[in-house]
Amino acid sequence: MNTTKRFDRALYNQADTAAKDAIIEWLRKKDYININDKETMSFDIVCNRVQDTDDEPIKYFFEVEIKYSWKGEWPEDWEEIRIPYRKHKLIDRWVNQFIYDDLTFVIFRNDCKQAWFIPGDVVSKGKVKEVSNRNVSKGEKFYHINTKDADLVDM
Repeated sequence: MNTTKRFDRALYNQADTAAKDAIIEWLRKKDYININDKETMSFDIVCNRVQDTDDEPIKYFFEVEIKYSWKGEWPEDWEEIRIPYRKHKLIDRWVNQFIYDDLTFVIFRNDCKQAWFIPGDVVSKGKVKEVSNRNVSKGEKFYHINTKDADLVDM
């Protein structure tokens, strides 16, 4: 039985483009440079910051997605943000190869006007629970992140 949502290329292309466009616009306003969004089957965005001018500047990795069910203000009864457990591959790569660099998960509202920013270490320590949904009846594993451990940002 399938334990993850079936990959939908059309939905992925739509969401990936919108989320990357939104984060790139925000990054440029915040003095990030060398922004690379080339598809690598790894981190969605890799960049640096202007103030990091050391010989080995810090890399900033961003993993973005759109939560289409989030419309308008974040519902008060949604006390956690769910990130698919399949993202553990990115976390493992970050821990094993880039631990001195920065990883942030960005979960956008359906219109990309607000987003939750969650540090990689918070996600890596998050509780993993199975959640049944319309796409996976048995349940799919997600990291469950308390909203108190994330920053809600107006984009």
